[in-house]
Amino acid sequence: MTPQSVLVIGGSGAQGIPIVKELSRSDNYHAIRVLTRDPTSDNCRALASLPKVTLYPGSADDEPALRRALAGVDLAFVNTNSWSLGIKGEIYWGIRIYELAVQAGVKHFIWSSLDNFAVETRFDEELRVGHYYGKGHVEQWLSSIPQREDSTRWSILTTGPYIEMLSELLRPTTDEHGTYCFDAPLGQGAVPFVHLDDLGYYVDWIFSHIDESAGMNLKVAVEHVSYSHLATTFTKVTGKPAQYRDITFEETFTKGPLSPVADVKIGAETAGDDPTLLSYRENFTAWWKLYARSADNKGILQRDYELLDRIFPERVRSLEQWMHKVGYTGGAKAGA
Repeated sequence: MTPQSVLVIGGSGAQGIPIVKELSRSDNYHAIRVLTRDPTSDNCRALASLPKVTLYPGSADDEPALRRALAGVDLAFVNTNSWSLGIKGEIYWGIRIYELAVQAGVKHFIWSSLDNFAVETRFDEELRVGHYYGKGHVEQWLSSIPQREDSTRWSILTTGPYIEMLSELLRPTTDEHGTYCFDAPLGQGAVPFVHLDDLGYYVDWIFSHIDESAGMNLKVAVEHVSYSHLATTFTKVTGKPAQYRDITFEETFTKGPLSPVADVKIGAETAGDDPTLLSYRENFTAWWKLYARSADNKGILQRDYELLDRIFPERVRSLEQWMHKVGYTGGAKAGA
């Protein structure tokens, strides 16, 4: 593979940072551009210190900045900010960025998506997760575009909840007996957690295997994790007592970490007072219901783990392996 240049949109976020680091290490790329709203942030300063990385000021809803950042690049990885844009904004800008990439002569375009399940669930209102719908509708549109060697070819990388959230929003609490409690309104469902540090490899693989990856929707995950399995594995790895508590939605949004923002509208930062925006309560009620219907890799959200093993034999394949890798203790961050 002749070294190429790549633009990363969303490069200073949780998903983008390990991707930029991997691309920077690889001999497959001679230049990595990162579009960012705040080049002075700690994350951006750290990225700017990496070999071959250049920051481009601008945002994913700033067309002049997008044109400048796309000019002359060979490849593009695009992960738009659902929380800032909202559903309508993400649909518009996801489509528009691809159009601008075609105009700029980009050879290959990766859309960072989340599972697109709306059609197969007949647009079930109970499962209307805003950040999934926005990305999923762009994915649906992109999938209608034929692959052409004389135009911008595309691939989709479908991710999901980051396993690192178990040290953040999804970290356990402790009860009066010192038992670690993993609380969620999940029933017997499961979450196909994604390990952030593995994403850079998948992006590099897509760009390096275009004949195979063009038109592919690569759905990645570590494994489907039920919360009973989560509690059992935590005890096995740490020796600490743990339990899964299947709590109600009312408890989730009155006592959990999202309670302070439960009624805040997602996307209001960009869209303003738009009545179509979902609140965090509405959005994450549907989110948990989605995973409640995804148990054992047989429900709505599924993964081809054999394919992932073939593409990336060294990937993190289990919750237990991840806990050992990061020294997970249930603290506010891995190893804490």
